[in-house]
Amino acid sequence: MYQWHEPLWQNFRLSQQQGRFHHAQLLHGPSGVGKQPLAKQLAQAILCEQHQQLIACGRCKSCALIVAQTHPDLLFIAAQGQSISVDVIRGLADFVHHSAQQGGRKVAVIVNAHKMTHSAANALLKTLEEPNAGRYLLLTSDDISQLSATILSRCSKVQVSVNDTQYAQDWLRDVLPGGIAFPWLTHFFHQPLKIEAWFNEGVVEKVDVLYRFACDIKASHNFNQVQGILNEHPELLEVFCVFIQQRLKAKLLEGLAYQAYSKGQTALNQFMADTRQILGLNQSLGLSKLMNTIKNIIE
Repeated sequence: MYQWHEPLWQNFRLSQQQGRFHHAQLLHGPSGVGKQPLAKQLAQAILCEQHQQLIACGRCKSCALIVAQTHPDLLFIAAQGQSISVDVIRGLADFVHHSAQQGGRKVAVIVNAHKMTHSAANALLKTLEEPNAGRYLLLTSDDISQLSATILSRCSKVQVSVNDTQYAQDWLRDVLPGGIAFPWLTHFFHQPLKIEAWFNEGVVEKVDVLYRFACDIKASHNFNQVQGILNEHPELLEVFCVFIQQRLKAKLLEGLAYQAYSKGQTALNQFMADTRQILGLNQSLGLSKLMNTIKNIIE
C-alpha cells in the first residue's frame, strides 16, 4: 500500500465496521496517484474470506484466485480504444445479477469510468439504482467532470491524492534509478506513479528535452525534436504545457507585463482546448503558432 493511501483505508475500514460502506465507490483524482492499484486492493479486501475488517488475508482461496487473476467474481472493465461501450456495461449488469461462485460477494472495477459512452453511462445507472446485496462497483476516474450528475449522485466519491509530497519523494528515491535529480520533477511529485512510468517506459529523457525547450523558448533550436516527441508521445502534450505555463509565471515574476502574461496564458489554454476537442487538428501548425506567440511575448 502506498503511504498516501493509508488515510483512505482508515475511512474504508471505519465505514465497513459501521455498516455504511457504499456499494458504489468512485475513486477520483489526477493520473499517477494509484487509483487503479487502490481499486484492486479494495476489491481483494471485499472478496477475501476474512473480509470483516476489510483487510485481505492473502492466504484464503479467494485471495489466491485474485493473485492468479482467475477470480470468477471479480470483473475488470477498461476502455477498448477510446471508450467503454454500452455492450460492455450491459455485460457488467449480467455479471452482477448472476450468483457468486465464491463467498457470495461480487466486485466489478471500471477503470477510467469517464470514458463510458453516453449509452454506457445510462446503462450503468440501472445497476447503480438497483444495487443487489453483496455486489460492489469500484469506479476510477481522472476527470469526474466528464461523468453525469446522476452517476456522481449514486456513488460515494473518494478523492485520491498525494496530500504530503514528502511521501512521494521518499517513495521515488527508493524506486527510481539514480534518484530524483531532474529539476522539473518537483512539478509532478503529486503524481508519483506518473514519474515512475516515465522512467520505466524510457521517456524521462524526452520529458527533460521538453523542459529544457520551455526554459529557453527564444532559442527554439530544437523545435523539430520537440515536435517529434509530441507526435510520438501525445500523452506528454499536457506535460509540455505545464512547462510552458511555469515559464510564463517565471517571466511574470521577472517583470513581464500582466497583459502580456494573460495573452500567453490565453494562447496556451486555446491550444490545449483545440488539441483535446478538434479531431484532425494539425498539431505541428498549432504548436508553431503557440510558440511564436510565446516568443513574441517574452522578448
